[in-house]
Amino acid sequence: MQKTVNLILSGGGARGYVHIGVIEVLLEKGYKINSISGSSMGALIGAMLACGKLEEYKNWITNQSLLDIITTLKIDMKDKLSNSTISLQKIFEEMKKFTGELNIEELKIPFTAVATNLSKNKEIWFQKGSLYNALQASTAIPGYFTPFIMENGDILIDGGVLNTTPVAPTLNTPADLTIVVDINANIKNEYKINYDNTFLEKMWFNFLSNKDDLKNLSITLMMDYISNLRINEYKPDILIPFSRNLANTFAFHKHKELIEIGKIEAKKYL
Repeated sequence: MQKTVNLILSGGGARGYVHIGVIEVLLEKGYKINSISGSSMGALIGAMLACGKLEEYKNWITNQSLLDIITTLKIDMKDKLSNSTISLQKIFEEMKKFTGELNIEELKIPFTAVATNLSKNKEIWFQKGSLYNALQASTAIPGYFTPFIMENGDILIDGGVLNTTPVAPTLNTPADLTIVVDINANIKNEYKINYDNTFLEKMWFNFLSNKDDLKNLSITLMMDYISNLRINEYKPDILIPFSRNLANTFAFHKHKELIEIGKIEAKKYL
């Protein structure tokens, strides 16, 4: 008998590519996805699954080199990123070429993107309205990517600030299993990502490195603590963890390696 799943995909930047590998194994094994909830990169990957365009997204992204990504984003790396932020609009425009403009309520699978309302200090769920507005809000890593400004002036940023593993939005959807894929787990990393060590790659990581290491570490610890609380509060049937040290948060050009790691780990748990 086919088992049904409520799937929760956490945030974690480029490490989120492992979600694609996990999803492919789920589908290969015959699981049916009843609902999806995601934060940040988990929201983006989950959205592609929910609209039936995950394969198109994978084909597009795995053909993007680091130079392609930088060119698409129109980034000038002569100056180190400081008070400015990067707009992801060009990335979303490329994605719209194979998804079209979509509202969340039109998706093939019930979907929730989680963001943080910085103006009101609360978590916000996107379950209707513009899909790409929701993704812009949910993926807006503070200090790096441009936040989403609502019509009333509220500032929305990355959902992972308050809830990187959003189980609650799926609770009203009947399913045999709740599966959480946590890509920020405080566990030993068993994999090695082979970085290119090119001048361009060094420039990219240096451009995005955070000068305020103490602040960055404090935010990471806070998010880790909140994530553990959420997982313990809503204990999933299956937790598939990936180390927060698996890959650099901004190693978006390491898509193929991360997808394969997602497949390998998923097969251990499913």
